[in-house]
Amino acid sequence: MNKAHLRWRLGRINGRQLYDVALQNELDKLAEAKAVVYNYRKSSLTVGVTSVSLDPSGQFLLGSGEDGSVGLWALDENYIENTLVDKRIQFARGESKEATGDDTGKSNSRTHIVARRPVNVSGPYRHQPQKFYASIQSSASTPSPFPHETYHAFSISTVKWYDTDNGLFFTGSNDRKVKIWDTNTFQVASSLDVAHRVSQLDTKGDLIAIATEDSHPRLIDLRSMSATISLGVKRVDMKSGINTAKFSRDKSTTAQLMATGDNDGNVRIWDLRKSNRALCDLTEPDSMSKAHARCCNDICWNPTGDFELVTTGNDGKNKLWSLDGENRSYVVRQLGATDLMANRFRHRTSQYLMWEGPYVFCNSDHGEVVVYEGRTGRQLHTYQYPLGVGHRKTTPRFSCMALQTRLSNSIGVRLILGTDHTHGKILEYRS
Repeated sequence: MNKAHLRWRLGRINGRQLYDVALQNELDKLAEAKAVVYNYRKSSLTVGVTSVSLDPSGQFLLGSGEDGSVGLWALDENYIENTLVDKRIQFARGESKEATGDDTGKSNSRTHIVARRPVNVSGPYRHQPQKFYASIQSSASTPSPFPHETYHAFSISTVKWYDTDNGLFFTGSNDRKVKIWDTNTFQVASSLDVAHRVSQLDTKGDLIAIATEDSHPRLIDLRSMSATISLGVKRVDMKSGINTAKFSRDKSTTAQLMATGDNDGNVRIWDLRKSNRALCDLTEPDSMSKAHARCCNDICWNPTGDFELVTTGNDGKNKLWSLDGENRSYVVRQLGATDLMANRFRHRTSQYLMWEGPYVFCNSDHGEVVVYEGRTGRQLHTYQYPLGVGHRKTTPRFSCMALQTRLSNSIGVRLILGTDHTHGKILEYRS
């Protein structure tokens, strides 16, 4: 690492190359680190963790559960036995329909996002400094008469922070709802019914991409809070449910490209600047002119802003794609060997893939997270499930993952992994 820093000071490598070297050094340390284990719920009930998300500042962690619950952790908030540990500071339990009545109520509230504005907090925390900066203003003058609209009735598939700051976050669930939460009050500010089970959410700027069982991906514009916008409604060849929808990670503040993957193995690129028109389909001859011979269930874009993306599917392949200037796609390489058993469930998790620096993390159905080097496709590290088999006969697995890479915080890199219902834990690896 010292040699790389010297080469950077001498101008022989650029800042991006220095970051890649530093990240590899930290990942090498993570591979030898012992996991710090946290309970998702403070009870004897074991609930699988379905999704985790780190806020833009890297100081707070959101986690969601199979029971429709959501938790918020402050990283390094406690100091126990000379060690900094995380502390759960908020928790919202899921609401079952049996306990709340028939799910037919409609909320008439209309909300608007006001970025970077402190929210007044009442109660015992009113004298504490504000930690979350976005706020929500609602035109509704009375609280909703439907208490079951407050929380989710079924498992949450995805939890995502607002891209601008940590004052808002979003959840999508099998109860066909997308909910917008105020972080300060940890209450639902708005609930949108999308009429189909939500497989995945993604955010960029003021847009939310929604992948559902419907054959058309959807968008929500937070600036107007209009009804969801369906893409490709005039296309008759879109008949399979959407499993994944991800915005490109280019440097612009507004979304430009979005990729979607469906149950039939198709991966489609959408240009949001041209009336939400489909730009191209990723195709390869050995998969019957589709991106994958079977269901595609996750996508991740190159974080550097290059028009490259990795897709994974039930055909056991992780493929790195590139888009050229003429809107054509081609496979750069396959990451690792073909393994049909590594990805055999269509909706096991919404977080199969994660890309940071030159490394791609793949959440395998074998109960491990495999790290590949994107430039070569070779396997760099493997994080095995450390908690044992438990009392169930099925293989315990990681259900979600997140990576904090703020190397300037003197802590280095930390990898957050959530486990399924076998143990219901959140694991933290620190370099």
